Amino acid sequence: MTHLELLEKTEYLKELIEKENTGTPIELAKRLNISERSLSRLIKNLKETHFSIIYSRTKQSYITEEF
Repeated sequence: MTHLELLEKTEYLKELIEKENTGTPIELAKRLNISERSLSRLIKNLKETHFSIIYSRTKQSYITEEF
């Protein structure tokens, strides 16, 4: 994956998370056309940049964590 593709996928992922419309991790990986492991890395990178993300089982979506 090129740097530009990574940036585009990350921005799209952030948009989906903000809309609480990611679906399950498997669905999201397919939507982004990446492996589940790559998805885990993207989410980990976002968390490391202070983007608070959790997975809501009730909504079946990644969402931003509220304090």
